[in-house]
Amino acid sequence: MYLALNPDVFALGVIIGVLGLVLLLSLLVALTYDENALLYLAGYLALTLAFVLAGSRLQMGQELVQQLLLVLGPSLMAGLQFWLLRSRKISRAGLVAIAAWIGVTLGLLSFYAAGGYAAVALVVCVLWTVLLVTSSFYLSVQAWDTAGPWKWWLLLGHGMGALVAAAFLTDLADAKWAYWPVLFMLLLQAPPIYLSLVWRNRLLNEIRLRSAASSTIDPLTGLATTPVLVERLMRIMSRAQQARHAPAGSALFLIEVKNWNGLLIELGPEFNEKLLLEAALRLRRSIGDNDLVARIHGGRFAVLAQGLVNPQEITTLATRLVVSGLRIDSPLLPGVEFKFHVIVTSLKLSTPLALRATQAWLDNLANRFTAWPSSHRSRSILVVNSDSGQPEQFEVDFSC
Repeated sequence: MYLALNPDVFALGVIIGVLGLVLLLSLLVALTYDENALLYLAGYLALTLAFVLAGSRLQMGQELVQQLLLVLGPSLMAGLQFWLLRSRKISRAGLVAIAAWIGVTLGLLSFYAAGGYAAVALVVCVLWTVLLVTSSFYLSVQAWDTAGPWKWWLLLGHGMGALVAAAFLTDLADAKWAYWPVLFMLLLQAPPIYLSLVWRNRLLNEIRLRSAASSTIDPLTGLATTPVLVERLMRIMSRAQQARHAPAGSALFLIEVKNWNGLLIELGPEFNEKLLLEAALRLRRSIGDNDLVARIHGGRFAVLAQGLVNPQEITTLATRLVVSGLRIDSPLLPGVEFKFHVIVTSLKLSTPLALRATQAWLDNLANRFTAWPSSHRSRSILVVNSDSGQPEQFEVDFSC
């Protein structure tokens, strides 16, 4: 027995394989990321296959099934384009154009289904093609500035599919084998549209993630927000109370840029965002990967560090934070010196607090920046006892 390669059957198998892969990927991505547009594309491909099988089972003419699919394919993709590129308010002219296009599409399907005069069907087909191109162009112009870069793949796939369908419906092109025009249309139509929908879905997911993270991540500096800091404080305080004799503890460092207003006067108010970014960057570089940095408001920040074995490690980290503000080798703001005031409190023996109580405790601790003790005017670090709330005495001078 000799095996012979039939080029026509091989090409048909490749096309069907590509379309099947697009169908499978569309279903997977649509169900995973809840993307209705990809589900629409998968439904369109599945509907085409089901229509071919139903036509064969009902013994409908192959030419009739092919003609109906060549009309339905670009029409359904035009509906997808209309949904994705629609504007906030559709004009009356746009509604009229859409109604005319739908009417011509239904009329063309009726002509083919009824087996009407070929000449009349040809005229209606030309009118259908003109309306399809006009409406697609109109929608593209309307959404030119609002749609993302994914629109190029959508327009490419839709345009190529419509071009193939119009060429075969108007007899400008012909094929020997049945359903080859439909497969050729789908092959040029489905992959680019799939790429455009996946690209669009990725952009939308990024927007959703940013929106979901808006309450947990400061959009300017990328640091944690105050609610995240308060929630983490509650967990650490509860854990510290349950494990009083644990060898390692945690500490909270509140940081304020003492010379913030002076820097704004010197550099100008337009440098406000750069100052925030630079301060956040210097603080982030001074701590470990497992430590939390949060922006409270204005030029105030907080660092929540864990795994500190003794008070010496706490004061060492506080000193490192102060020194980080003095670095002037920054590419963003070279030569700018931040004078950090740091309030430190150990959380190892802290009493667990509820949400509002934790927030009030944090606010009360931050108010010490305003009422900085006169005995520490020359110093940049103030260590506060977490139980008594009173400043502790320094054995080493941490003034900077």
